[in-house]
Amino acid sequence: MFCCLIFDAAFDSVLRVSLKFIVDAAIIPQNFKLLTQILSLFAVGAILYIAIGLLGLFLGARLGIIIINNIRRSLFEHLQNLSMEFFGRRSAGDIVKCMISDVQKVENGLISMGLTVVVLEISNILFATIFLFLLNWQLATLTCIGITLCIVAPAPLAQIATSKGYQLLEKEGKLASIVEENILSQSVIKLFGMENRATQDFSTHLNDLQRIYVGATFVSYAVQKIPIILFVLTQLAILSIGAVMTFRNFMSVGTLVSYQVLLVGLNLSILGFSGSLPIVIDGVAALQRITDIFSETPTVKETHDAVPLPHFAQEICFENATFNYSTERVGVKNLSLTIRDGEYVMFVGQSGAGKSTIVNLLTRFYDADKGRILFDGIDLRHATLRSLRSQIGLVSQEVILFNTSIRENIRMGDLEASDAQVEAAAKNAEIHEFILTLLQGYDTPVGGRGGQLSGGQRQRIALARALVRDPAILILDEATSALDVATEAGILATIDRIAKQRTVIVITHRIAQALRADKIFVLENGSITASGHHTDLVEREGLYATLWQQGHQTSNSPKLPLS
Repeated sequence: MFCCLIFDAAFDSVLRVSLKFIVDAAIIPQNFKLLTQILSLFAVGAILYIAIGLLGLFLGARLGIIIINNIRRSLFEHLQNLSMEFFGRRSAGDIVKCMISDVQKVENGLISMGLTVVVLEISNILFATIFLFLLNWQLATLTCIGITLCIVAPAPLAQIATSKGYQLLEKEGKLASIVEENILSQSVIKLFGMENRATQDFSTHLNDLQRIYVGATFVSYAVQKIPIILFVLTQLAILSIGAVMTFRNFMSVGTLVSYQVLLVGLNLSILGFSGSLPIVIDGVAALQRITDIFSETPTVKETHDAVPLPHFAQEICFENATFNYSTERVGVKNLSLTIRDGEYVMFVGQSGAGKSTIVNLLTRFYDADKGRILFDGIDLRHATLRSLRSQIGLVSQEVILFNTSIRENIRMGDLEASDAQVEAAAKNAEIHEFILTLLQGYDTPVGGRGGQLSGGQRQRIALARALVRDPAILILDEATSALDVATEAGILATIDRIAKQRTVIVITHRIAQALRADKIFVLENGSITASGHHTDLVEREGLYATLWQQGHQTSNSPKLPLS
């Protein structure tokens, strides 16, 4: 591609300088034979120019998509390796904008413009400068001084323009996050009549974007305009001096014509170069945002001597585990507990007590700041992530289904699972019969985020996805909290049946489920305040007993037995 661009620049400069020979050697002496030879060479050159130019365009397009696909592939792969801490801190809309829009700006600004235009125009400038010195070294020296000023003068502004361009992209990323949040929250917005409020808030952000955009664009186009102004002044000075030299016979008419045509070509090159600067600046700012993501490192990662965990057979121990999401958001503190193989364990407590944090630590979505977590005596920090997570099936309150078939959604729990294993997992989750009633059966698409299914159906498919991997540990994190009583009862009955074959950890605020547990841990402000069986905890008259009584006071059902 570079060779094609260099040929393009060389042919253009040769065409311009040839005017000297056409005027001085052919037209003025009336040498028709030489004129014919020169024009014939132009015809051959034009054919090559067209063919090589088209080849350059093809290679440029191919190179551009290869580079941006490599960037997107590397960026996507890097995202897969980042920890949950990053995704809690960076919005999905901003990440998507970086993956699509910012990478496209890099392609436009640094590949299409940065490589193609810059290489072409610099080649044009170099060839033109060489021919200018061959024509008249005195004028060429003055021209080089002018070109140097054109290049150096906008440099201080270019850094400011890049910084402002980065701020603009950050604001656009924020705007993308707001749009994403609004789209996903339409049911709430419509229910509470928040349409006008949402529109007003969005208009405020648009006004902020306008202010940043005007500043960034003005500086960017100032960087573009300065070289053009300086070169026009240079061209006027050279034309004046060259005209006087030709008038006094220090230079031929053909030389003056060629020189001025070369200067016009230089002017176009400067225009092309400076015109690409705003797009290049956008590309540099976009590349900086992409680099910001590449510079992120996972907070949870395997050590070089990490060992595979054996199949869970003994116990999980939290030893004085402390973790905070941030200085404002506390997780758990000095947490010590033991979960034995085969137990049905429940964590209860009010919102923000730290229940879900235990799941995040056990699955190593996060690592404890202090203390340690042992899995059959092995510190999780010294174990491979795959060997840990392959033994865990997780069903959470917010069911995440992918926009593909039911079969493939279940198979995502174990990508090597056969169709028979998928159907066996669906049977265990008691969703098999429902799936068979669908027109396409297991090949039925679930829609975006599972929108074609009810809440209970999504939960059962998520449960089947967890069961298809035959996990040693099944974790239910508020898995039934968003369901109606009848649907919840059905799913809990299913869980009771499959719980006999594995260790079950339940995170819930619905105290009525506690009768099922072998052991209950009561959390308050990130610490365990009590643990034991339901009957014992009720008799102690602590937080658990209060929650139990509150649960009964808000229920119309008769009081359940204590054991």
